[in-house]
Amino acid sequence: MAVAAPPARAGIGDDELASAARLDRAFLRIGYQLDAIRDGEAEVPPLFLERVPHDLDDLPDPEIRKAVFLRVMLPLVLVVNAEIAADRAHLEGLLARKAARQSLTRQDRLWLTALAERYDVEDGDTAQLLARVDEVPPSLALAQAAEETGWGTSRLVRRSRNLFGLTGDDDDAPGMRRFGSLKEGVQAYLHTLNTHPAYAGLRRARQHAHAVGRPVDGHQLADSLSAYSERGKAYVGTIRSLIRRNDLVAFDRARLAASMPLSLAAN
Repeated sequence: MAVAAPPARAGIGDDELASAARLDRAFLRIGYQLDAIRDGEAEVPPLFLERVPHDLDDLPDPEIRKAVFLRVMLPLVLVVNAEIAADRAHLEGLLARKAARQSLTRQDRLWLTALAERYDVEDGDTAQLLARVDEVPPSLALAQAAEETGWGTSRLVRRSRNLFGLTGDDDDAPGMRRFGSLKEGVQAYLHTLNTHPAYAGLRRARQHAHAVGRPVDGHQLADSLSAYSERGKAYVGTIRSLIRRNDLVAFDRARLAASMPLSLAAN
């Protein structure tokens, strides 16, 4: 089941979208501040940008660059996670009905088959399907995006809208996949972690956390990412360090607001 995403722009002008400095001021104007999100005092506005500002690396203060990048990425990660969570909730509901020996409709059966195909699971293997249709902690996604792009300053990666170093065939950037929007790139990244055999350990760790009632956080799951980079365990250490130094685990509790703040939507 898909979650309908609010409009990506919601009243932000082209000049604000194109300039990192002006985008930072727009974020401040609507009260979109990371400390308030970390403290649970505010929700994340549903602001889904198609690209990272081209001049992000022109901002002189590295902490402001980081803050702009995180505020661009966080809503995208949350909305894609919400789509996955909606599918998981529907899946769990259908499985509960089957366990109670209630019949499923033809539409329900077709949906289950399509979901299994999308997640590369043999039809009927509900245990593996549940292991794959699951969220990825925002802290992990944010740390990997920061590492793979130099906090959004890599021009090549910005042009491809590929913020996670995902590979594929591309004439302009050999080996680098290209996406039409940042959201498409986030969707591909989460789908990779949820389906690729190299990350079966991550999925097992996530399942175990669910089973023992422990919150799933990115710092824990990062240990299963040695196959993501040729650097292996050194890459894992880098991702964990990024999560710790930037207090990214706090964003695992972040929630997406239902609408944009009126002060921005009215512009």
